Amino acid sequence: MKQLMTLVVLLFAATLSLQAQSQKACCAGKDKAACTKEASAKAACCAKKADGKSCAKAEAKTVALPEGSYAEASIRIYGNCGMCKRTIEGALKDVEGIKQANWDVSTGMLTVAYKEGSVTEEDIKKKVAAVGYDSDTHRAPDEVYSNLHACCQYERPKG
Repeated sequence: MKQLMTLVVLLFAATLSLQAQSQKACCAGKDKAACTKEASAKAACCAKKADGKSCAKAEAKTVALPEGSYAEASIRIYGNCGMCKRTIEGALKDVEGIKQANWDVSTGMLTVAYKEGSVTEEDIKKKVAAVGYDSDTHRAPDEVYSNLHACCQYERPKG
């Protein structure tokens, strides 16, 4: 019985040691894949990084792009939820000249990296409006808006 208890204690200690090492490696930037495998591991690993920011905030940062080759625009797009996010970003997914599009659910801001000359901010706003989402300058067609899922029907700006 004593041997069994000793074995259990050793296994528990080894598990804690491995978790601590994994957390240190992840938060030091050496093993980011370990953070993304499981939400619980990610939360444990990235809850308190050295700089005080969470991984979720770090992942929301815009990727640095080669200087001069892409422009970046921040556009206010009205919407409510994750389904809105998929639709808004999906509308821009295959647009030639757009490198990256990210709509933040909490702020309503769409950040787009695009190749100047291939696409304009006007084109981006038109594409998003065509799938049912208003910006400050472009209104989605009423019929398209009314066909959005109920949770996606946001309070439309006047105008």
